[in-house]
Amino acid sequence: MGPAAAERGVLAFWHEVERCRSAPLGGKARAGAVAALEGWLEHGGARAVLLGPSGRGRSMLLGAWALELARAGRHEIAFVPVSRRFGTALEHTALNLLYARVAPFLRSPRRTGERPHGVEATRRDLVSMLEEGRQPEERPLIVILDGIDEAVAWSADAAQRFLRDLGPGVRAVLSARSIEVLGGLREGTELVALPPIAVDEVAEAIGRRLGELPASVKDDVARVSGGEPLLVEALLEALSQNSAAVAPRLASAPAGAPGVLDLCAGGAIRPVLPWLAGALAPIEEEELFAISTVSDGVWNELSGPIVAARESGLALRHPAWAEAVEERLAPQQRAAVDRRFADHGKRAFASGTVSDYVCRNWRAHLERVGASLAERIELVSRAWLDVWRTRPDGSSGFIADVDATAACAASLLVDSAAGGDVLAALAARVRCLLVTSSVRTILGFEETRRVLAAQAVQEDEEEEEGAEGGEGSAGAHIEMPRVGEDILDAGRPIADAAERAGALIRLAHELPDAERAVVLRWALEAASEEHADGGALAAVARALDGQARVTAAREAAARLARERTKESRSARVSLAALLPEAEALDLGREAFAEVPADARSDELPRLSEAAARWSPAAVRGLWAWSQALPPSDRHLVLARLASGLPAEEREAGASEALGLALSLLAGDALPPDACWSICALAPHAPAGAASALVRACAAAAGLHLPVVKAVAARLCDLGRVEDALALVDTLPQPSDRIEARAALLAHLPAAVREAAWAQLSGDLQASDGARLLFERNAAAWTRALGADAVLDLSREIGAPWSALVAIAVASPDDAPAIARDLVERALEQPSDEDEALFALIPLAASMTEPHARRLCQRLLNELGWKPRPDLLDDWTKDDLGHLAPLFARVAGSQGVAAVAREIVDVARWLP
Repeated sequence: MGPAAAERGVLAFWHEVERCRSAPLGGKARAGAVAALEGWLEHGGARAVLLGPSGRGRSMLLGAWALELARAGRHEIAFVPVSRRFGTALEHTALNLLYARVAPFLRSPRRTGERPHGVEATRRDLVSMLEEGRQPEERPLIVILDGIDEAVAWSADAAQRFLRDLGPGVRAVLSARSIEVLGGLREGTELVALPPIAVDEVAEAIGRRLGELPASVKDDVARVSGGEPLLVEALLEALSQNSAAVAPRLASAPAGAPGVLDLCAGGAIRPVLPWLAGALAPIEEEELFAISTVSDGVWNELSGPIVAARESGLALRHPAWAEAVEERLAPQQRAAVDRRFADHGKRAFASGTVSDYVCRNWRAHLERVGASLAERIELVSRAWLDVWRTRPDGSSGFIADVDATAACAASLLVDSAAGGDVLAALAARVRCLLVTSSVRTILGFEETRRVLAAQAVQEDEEEEEGAEGGEGSAGAHIEMPRVGEDILDAGRPIADAAERAGALIRLAHELPDAERAVVLRWALEAASEEHADGGALAAVARALDGQARVTAAREAAARLARERTKESRSARVSLAALLPEAEALDLGREAFAEVPADARSDELPRLSEAAARWSPAAVRGLWAWSQALPPSDRHLVLARLASGLPAEEREAGASEALGLALSLLAGDALPPDACWSICALAPHAPAGAASALVRACAAAAGLHLPVVKAVAARLCDLGRVEDALALVDTLPQPSDRIEARAALLAHLPAAVREAAWAQLSGDLQASDGARLLFERNAAAWTRALGADAVLDLSREIGAPWSALVAIAVASPDDAPAIARDLVERALEQPSDEDEALFALIPLAASMTEPHARRLCQRLLNELGWKPRPDLLDDWTKDDLGHLAPLFARVAGSQGVAAVAREIVDVARWLP
């Protein structure tokens, strides 16, 4: 039910409350329950629940009580009836109503005019608002959620997230048939029981409504109704309409709702009742006829105490009647009714004639029949989006359907025992994630647009006021888009082609050659889009082979050259490695020449590191080109280029660069740029340069530690272990000495490594920075010492997960055990800490399949709140593409390809 229709349903509920207040039943029972609620209001806790079987009048009592509280003026009231009859039983409808009612009294996390979209977003906002509560000077807020047991496809367990922890000045009342319905909300909730109507009150009601009837009739009404207000009302209405036909049958009628149903429902309409019981909201007569197997001759008789005929359609007056009807049906009959409703939705969707009832309830009908994921995935399609587009609450309703489908896919993805196609479950889960993320990105555009529109209106008003006062001037008029249209009708392109290409490239790395080529072609198409920048095309070029790589690299370089920025220069130098030698050199020299004089110390080292990956001939060409640079710049280039020279030329090149760096010595100190050049050169310096390197350490000044670490490592590699250890001992700070020894350990020969490890382990256990040092060096230590020793130390210092992952990657034999321990610990973490789980992805291949499935689902949940550009390519390395190893472990290369296909397909219909 749309927002307007839902509000009309709520209004009809209040009309019913007023009708019942005018002729109340069960005054004594009501008075006792109201007194108990008043007592709770005065002295009770955060929550109360009004309990009573279906038909006892809980809703009418709570409605009347809420009206009295509102009129008294001491409380703010937020009342939501959850009802099939009034069309508010679906979760997203009920929560939207609740949000609209509490938002005026609580501080919303959203800007003015914004609203949450989708069930999960609404729940999160409600949690935030209700936990924060009211200010002491404000009137308390009473939240009343009536009929939680009548909810369709959700329950009180779904509500406990926002009703469990209520903040100051906020209290809640629920109503339900039994305490069991409350699930996790039972604890700390005060119980208020609503008893049935006393026998004498039944007789009084009969006399008041119908005049004098024989005492036997009054006794029979009391017996058959059991004092339940709904049944008393139905019998009174039936007697008032046809006393002569109903009264004689009372004596033999069984007690309870089924007996009253027989008395009040004429024989002609009984075949219709199962179909009305199967409907989840009011439904048009013609549509119900099309679904049912009933002839059209009975529809004119649908009126009376059992069926309500409203503008929005037909519905049973009360859920008690639905229960009574369904109790009489065999399981296969109930299933047949539910299946007819589900199939009706399928036919309507296929034919393009979707009614409002089908639009809003088909998903719930699919859930009631346990529809397969293949059936439900239609709810996450362009065609279903088009169905919702025309509804006033299109975004919210569509996202609710997608979220429900995602939950189905997630359960199949996690539960291998449930069988099913894990490939389909993974693809569906990712599609849902992409669609919700995309729609929320569109919503973000729309919310910003609306805020800007509101600001523009306010500025116009201020300008008019200024003009009237003779001051101010009218600035340039900004034409704002119109406000108020549906979100999904105003969707704008999401400029995420580059991000999409990045995600596809990462997925392609997990695929065999043939499938890899297909996914890379998709990535190339995305990166070639007009609004994609050259960086995306450059990333694709690096993943391609052969002439396709060269062609893409040339186009990327041309795009990048349009902007002379630091990022553009770095990308072009990296791209040059993919081009023929002459082109590479020209492209690189052009980028180097562009660097501003005041940025050379920052950019030249980075560009040179990238250029070191060129072909040896191109590296030699750039080396020669650098001769035109002054020594203060040239050493920055040569120190990094040396690693790109052929092995037989590398030491000579390093010596030349080292000489340039040392030539900058001023007094007893080297400038910082020269120190960093020496750090870069040290691994390639020849044995004859060892003394010069040691002298450089003494002149390193503020960069003493990094230079000592680099030089000491080289001395070890050259066999001068004692000199290296002596150099480390020259560091004045104990923490620096520990850090240097930690970095040096992997370079020590086996003969001294064990003793060095024992000393380092003791120092680390007494050091404040042990965990950081451990994380930096865990992989190198594992390769040098083996996993056992490093794991022992990890337990002593409480190493972070990332360090343990590094150990596992460095020691494949130990990876399965480490992965099992880490994943078990990770899955015990609360879901609000799931961001840390991304660190475990490198261990995907070593995980058990159940662990991989559960971790995959947890991470997909964590990604659910990213806007689409960040979802697909985020510098923090926690995006969809980085989950590729996990997808491969869960569903093989076919699963990775399916995820790539979903990225491409969703982008086509949600651009």
